[in-house]
Amino acid sequence: MPAPIDKLQSSFVFSQSSLQDYVDCQRRFQLRYIQQRAWPAVEAEPAMDNEHFMQRGLQFHQMAHQYWLGVPKEKIAGQVKGDKILSRWWKNFAGSKGFEERNFQNQKPFPEISLSAPIGDFRIMAKYDLLVIQPEGKAIIFDWKTSRKRPKREWLIHRLQSRVYPYLLVQAGAQLNEGEPFKPEQIEMIYWYTDFPDQLARIPYSPKQFDEDQAYLARLISEIQSMGEGEAPLTEDERRCRFCVYRSLCNRGVEAGPLEEAEGDWEAEGGFELELGFEHIAEIEY
Repeated sequence: MPAPIDKLQSSFVFSQSSLQDYVDCQRRFQLRYIQQRAWPAVEAEPAMDNEHFMQRGLQFHQMAHQYWLGVPKEKIAGQVKGDKILSRWWKNFAGSKGFEERNFQNQKPFPEISLSAPIGDFRIMAKYDLLVIQPEGKAIIFDWKTSRKRPKREWLIHRLQSRVYPYLLVQAGAQLNEGEPFKPEQIEMIYWYTDFPDQLARIPYSPKQFDEDQAYLARLISEIQSMGEGEAPLTEDERRCRFCVYRSLCNRGVEAGPLEEAEGDWEAEGGFELELGFEHIAEIEY
């Protein structure tokens, strides 16, 4: 049996998902990304419902991608006949007031696009559901969410996604803006929830936030790079372990938590997101 890997490979590319894993639980990051341990456990129960949840989320993202590529709404709608949940999500998306009010004429939409940039000795990348560049130079980041509960805006602000995505657009988005780098104050991130189509979660960006994010992300990656060979510490919040495939390996239980709790008890700020395992498309490098 080969010796376990104890350091990140130099080719490793950070993402909001991997950084969120580190913030949530350093041991999970170590097992997943450094030691690359596969573990035969499910994230949430019922396992079949969880699988359907993931599949629907992926299919919805594919449908939204088709829409921004110019496929007619009616043709896309035909893909979801017989699935009441997907049909509802698509109806909400196609008729969303948030999109109707936002006239995309003379604007540049970039669906399912990836950006990457160097940070320390590594790179960091993000895959955007949709980037819209407005004529006056403003950039809007849209992210589609399929969870049945909508989190508080304050919770979203502190997620790594809300920090990595706008930061990386400042660092690596010039190619999308005729060679002109975006200023932080030109960027806004919008979360759109399939079951809450008119309740957009808007998070504006700023130079102050950019400076804070740059320092924070560099510190996180430096910490990860200096991780020793011993076992990294487990999360102090054992509720997270219920939705982690490594829970039995870490002696934190065997049974998976219920899917409804994984989607989030947002009022109590006790919810946890299940990541959709989308494959990354080719990057636009800085």
